[in-house]
Amino acid sequence: MKKWIMTGSVALAAGLVLWTSNYLTVDARKSEKIISYHGQVMPFSNLSELEEDAPIIVHATFTGERETIPSNLVEGKVFRSDSVVEIKKVFEGDLQKNDNIIVYEPAIVDENGAYFTINGYSLMVENETYTLFLKPVKNKKGYAIAGLYQGKYNNRIHENGKNIRKNFEYNDLSEVDYFGDQIEHYNQLKEQVVKKYKLVE
Repeated sequence: MKKWIMTGSVALAAGLVLWTSNYLTVDARKSEKIISYHGQVMPFSNLSELEEDAPIIVHATFTGERETIPSNLVEGKVFRSDSVVEIKKVFEGDLQKNDNIIVYEPAIVDENGAYFTINGYSLMVENETYTLFLKPVKNKKGYAIAGLYQGKYNNRIHENGKNIRKNFEYNDLSEVDYFGDQIEHYNQLKEQVVKKYKLVE
């Protein structure tokens, strides 16, 4: 069954994205929907640029605790998930091992089971460990992911991103780091991250 992956025109709170208009489709089953807002994000040419943008670099495990924040266009707020992670290892920054922090993820699953995402970002999965490149958000208690999809890597998944246009199924989302358009770019970054930060538990 074909489902629309839609795009819009709003701005992310952290100022990272401006939306463009583009329509894609994805194969999904029955009532399941994947709705992707395509944004213009500053791409990092290499790992060094990503590191420069992220004052905090950690290995962290998603606890399963997550609050869904819907869009509020009147207030200029874009949907997000406030996800709690436990810090396992600190490479950069002032966080400590075993700290619990909130990470703002640019995707949600709504009350009807529809999956809303920005640029093919895949939500963290409970009990999975990730390498995260984070930056504090002014006047907020949580942390944004640097460069959206560019700043989160699943430690268990050693293959890279999958292209959503290639027979992608709804349930596959938990098995990929990223499923947007910039597959080659993501692959290049992940190869560098794996080499330096050893994406192995």
